[in-house]
Amino acid sequence: MGQHSIKLTIDKTMVRIVDLLDRIRQRWFFNKQEWPVVSGQYYLGQKDSTAAVCTLSSLDLMKKIGPRKEIAILGKTFTENLGIEKMIRNITSNPSIRFLILCGQESPHKVGQSILALKKHGVDINGHIIESRGRLPRLKNVTRAEINQFRRQIEIVDLVGEENIDTILTNVKAVHERNPGVFTGSLISNRTHGSKAAKNINCWYRESLDYQDDPAGFFVIQIDAQTHKILVEHYSPDFELLRMLHGINALEIYSTIIRNGWVTLVQHAAYLGRELGKAELALKRGWLYEQNKELIEN
Repeated sequence: MGQHSIKLTIDKTMVRIVDLLDRIRQRWFFNKQEWPVVSGQYYLGQKDSTAAVCTLSSLDLMKKIGPRKEIAILGKTFTENLGIEKMIRNITSNPSIRFLILCGQESPHKVGQSILALKKHGVDINGHIIESRGRLPRLKNVTRAEINQFRRQIEIVDLVGEENIDTILTNVKAVHERNPGVFTGSLISNRTHGSKAAKNINCWYRESLDYQDDPAGFFVIQIDAQTHKILVEHYSPDFELLRMLHGINALEIYSTIIRNGWVTLVQHAAYLGRELGKAELALKRGWLYEQNKELIEN
């Protein structure tokens, strides 16, 4: 048995062990509900606080308010589908939250209007938010029970367009004083909450299992600080230089490569996207770039 075959056998065995351990971990630990249940860009305060604050598309406003103990969770929501779904899951998994304060600038997706429409009208049989003016206000990754609980659990304070922090915090204080107590009506249980959510998967990479030579050839990537361009040489599998590509960013280079069929494997395309992204970042910041290595800051 050759050295490569031995390494391949070891890697396959390791993958089976990792997969088994991951299934054991999910079985024993994921049954315990942690909060928030969905990751994202937000600040956490005190979990049993009664208010959640959504700054809609205003990221700067979210940063200015910052984490505060009187706000259970503070974040922005930019899209009227996936963004609202994540909000629903994080709020319904914390029955202490009874108020949702909407503030900040409305996004082009009409998230604020869509949340207000969801509260008032709910969704149709296809999961579309009734009377939403968003581009695609369809909720596909939350259950009807979660949507119904969200509508019953929270009262919305409509401050859409408001960016004055004092005004927002005054409303936070007001709802804090009106705290009606923990929501108890038809709670989603730990077992059923987020039943439509995808499986959590630990990611891994093994070169012997994942790497394949692309029959279309390979690429050598460099950056030219003088012309401020990314330079890419395309070689055939037998090391014949086929073409030289020049571009100012990763997008135009890998788009040209894919459009012309100069890459034929998905993993090769993913690799090119990663390396060209690194090259672009190095070019913009004046860092040292060497293919297949970590970036070095000057």
